[in-house]
Amino acid sequence: RLAALVGLPLWDMFRGCCCATDDDGDVIDEASLLQETPQQEDFLMPDMPAAAKVGGQASRLPLTFTATIERDESLPIGLDIDLIDGVSAVIVDIKPGALKTWNRKHPECSLQVKDRIVEVNGERGDAGRVVARLKVDRVWALVVQRPSEFLVSLNRAGSQSTGMDLRYAPNGNTLMLTDVGEGPLERWNRANPDKVVRKHDRIIQLNGVRGTPLDLLRASEDAEVLHMVIVHYG
Repeated sequence: RLAALVGLPLWDMFRGCCCATDDDGDVIDEASLLQETPQQEDFLMPDMPAAAKVGGQASRLPLTFTATIERDESLPIGLDIDLIDGVSAVIVDIKPGALKTWNRKHPECSLQVKDRIVEVNGERGDAGRVVARLKVDRVWALVVQRPSEFLVSLNRAGSQSTGMDLRYAPNGNTLMLTDVGEGPLERWNRANPDKVVRKHDRIIQLNGVRGTPLDLLRASEDAEVLHMVIVHYG
């Protein structure tokens, strides 16, 4: 799949971008859970943008909360997640099943798309072990992070690279930052200490486009200014 994509000019602005294989986007379906955590394929691309001092206010503070979910084992779980940060499970989609049924009954603490599950029944710090608990346990004691969102605008004129290394899950709808290097984004961070973009933050919208990771990347093609909506977890 990646072989057909390597070298596309729309990725020239990033220092590097890699697609996790299908194993990295997990699908929790059936009474067990997920897709699997793929072997990643890495490739490097040429580089790119100067940070423009343009951006929106943070829409809200990130939130960490707990939820205890007793799932109905007669229903599929109905949860798509990605595990590409290696330490958590980020919700990509909630489908008909046990979790959607639980959400309907508990609207005050329902889980949402882009929520980040960082702990399940005391297990944290390793995405594989977090997923194992989701697959095996009928009752989940969860620690969940709900992100804040803010706007970052970068002017790419005269720059070969944005200074961003990215990774994405093939079943996902975000681009995750794995590193911030020298370039416009680093300068943006210095100029905007209240809206610093960090490792594990995710791009969810690029130049007005939301969708698959490839949709986001294509939205940057031929654009001198990148307007990015970033989600940040506390």
